[in-house]
Amino acid sequence: MFGDLDKYLAVFLTGFCVTYLLTPLARAVARRWGIVDIPSERRPHQQPTPRGGGIAVVIGAHAACLMALDLPWARYARSLDLLWWQHFASASLVLLIVGLLDDIRGVRPWLKLIGQVLAATLIFDSGTRIGAVAGFELPWALSYALTVLWLIAIINAFNLIDGLDGLACGLAIISALGLCGMFVLMRAPGDSLVLLGLMGACLAFLRFNFHPASVFLGDTGSMFLGFILGTASLQTLSPRTFILAFATPMFVLGIPIFDTLLAVWRRSARRWLFGRAPNGDSPAIGIMRADVEHLHHRLLKTGLNARRVATLLWIANGLLVGFGLLITIFQSHAVGIFLIALVGAVYVTLRHVAAIELLDTGRAVLRGFRRPTQTALKAMVYPVWDVAWLAAVLAVSVRLVPGEPDQAWERWLLSLPIWIAPTFSILALCRMYQVVWSRARARDALSLALCLWGGLVISSTIEILVNPAAMIEILLRASIVGGLSHPAIVSFRLIYRFAEEFLPLLIGRGRRNGNGERILLYGAGGRCELFLKERNFFDSSSSDEREIVGLIDDDPSLHLRRVYGYQVLGGQSDLPDLVKKHQVRGIIITAMLSLDSQIAVRRFARKHGVRLSEWQFEEKNLDFDLTPVPSDVPEEQERSAVAPDKVLVKSD
Repeated sequence: MFGDLDKYLAVFLTGFCVTYLLTPLARAVARRWGIVDIPSERRPHQQPTPRGGGIAVVIGAHAACLMALDLPWARYARSLDLLWWQHFASASLVLLIVGLLDDIRGVRPWLKLIGQVLAATLIFDSGTRIGAVAGFELPWALSYALTVLWLIAIINAFNLIDGLDGLACGLAIISALGLCGMFVLMRAPGDSLVLLGLMGACLAFLRFNFHPASVFLGDTGSMFLGFILGTASLQTLSPRTFILAFATPMFVLGIPIFDTLLAVWRRSARRWLFGRAPNGDSPAIGIMRADVEHLHHRLLKTGLNARRVATLLWIANGLLVGFGLLITIFQSHAVGIFLIALVGAVYVTLRHVAAIELLDTGRAVLRGFRRPTQTALKAMVYPVWDVAWLAAVLAVSVRLVPGEPDQAWERWLLSLPIWIAPTFSILALCRMYQVVWSRARARDALSLALCLWGGLVISSTIEILVNPAAMIEILLRASIVGGLSHPAIVSFRLIYRFAEEFLPLLIGRGRRNGNGERILLYGAGGRCELFLKERNFFDSSSSDEREIVGLIDDDPSLHLRRVYGYQVLGGQSDLPDLVKKHQVRGIIITAMLSLDSQIAVRRFARKHGVRLSEWQFEEKNLDFDLTPVPSDVPEEQERSAVAPDKVLVKSD
């Protein structure tokens, strides 16, 4: 009937034209009924804007689906057929109702979640599901759980990222283009027709939604975008490999997934940190609690305008889509491409994005260790952990070291006393289970490592004496046990110290917001480290919005190096240039300066109008009066003598 090009063009134009014609109507109805978004901290637009315009995208995409699937085009191999669309239309109707209710009057998060689960369940019931992983057929319950979780994750990913003019529609177009490429590479070009219609609908809506937007998608549109992309991506999951099966569509879906993972990480840490609201009725912070730390919010805080932020995120999403397509094209090198992309993503995340998440996570770790626990329970944690890890790693070594496969479990049970008892006994005799590891020093960690290796040597010696002919296998088993179990045992005890010592140094710059007072720290020694720890972890208030631009120190060997995560920009003689270059408004002394240095920095601060302060821990003499205090002196009078600047409040 039509040529191939005509078919694809007709589907794309159907989605485009229907959405383009319906969007002004949806905008007018929303404005007439008062369905508008009011500007706020989370909504950076300047004036009330109609929302719920996503219904035009929904109708346009479904019209394109009918054009692609119902008319008698030349048939291609495809799984997204007319029967699939009928099930998908029923499921998307559920989301449409939930989205409209939320746009019109607002619904509770748990009601929205119920609607998402119901829509995902209908898709699962239609046969579109995660049925196999790594070549193994999944049980019904596990298949259902994975399918529903996948769809809910994609739905909420686009729902959360829809906070900036044109952002969600642009990301959806890029992700849909990536999925189209995957369908073509999988020799199922017919499946790309559905996504071509979606791309046309999004492109038409982008005409009204790009900055400055005259209408918003609302939950009606953003949830639909995630739903159709998540459902289509289920067709790309390969049952052959576990990692690459999920990695490819996750790269293609890109930025929304990435932003959602960071949001879940960040909000979970804050939920642990701040617990419940003061009245105890509801969580103060939770995963469903909105915040202003999404990627587009952070980029806006750096001073970029809405257009540039949307463009940058589109480019980033395009790069991730490119990695996803490379994995599909070069199947023989897919693992290498995946690892390169993963390393790059981890670097960008830790270097530029996840400072806030790391800060909250580190605080949560410290708070968890500081929480009071029952003494008996606390004393059992380390022994149970040690025995469990040693037993698990021993089982791995039994499997890896050559031997009779049928006797693996028997050999493992017979080896348990020999490989666990000596290590456990040495740890107990050396009082390693009495160490307070949250206050441990390097000497304690070294003693623990020596005890572990001592136990390993004794176990290996016993095995060799019992069976000298198997010395090579025994030494191989010892290397496996030591290499896998000892790092886990040591790191479990030192996780608190790691969080306390290193995380503040890595993420101290996470407080930068571009609006606070810019300060220099004078001194890069131990007191500077204590200041950064106190500021980043133990001071939980958010009132300190100052931005540390770097350090200065009188030791020339430290200049231009990084100390505690910050660069040492120079010495005292470089202060005039540094203050002018970085627009410094304050200097905090974090070292014991010589008298000459103190005088010089005071004169400099006074001359240039720079605020000067000093941070220090010092020993204070509490013997204000050596005259014995009579025992009948009232307690409040004695308190006034100790802290005369404190205001004492009586309680009834």
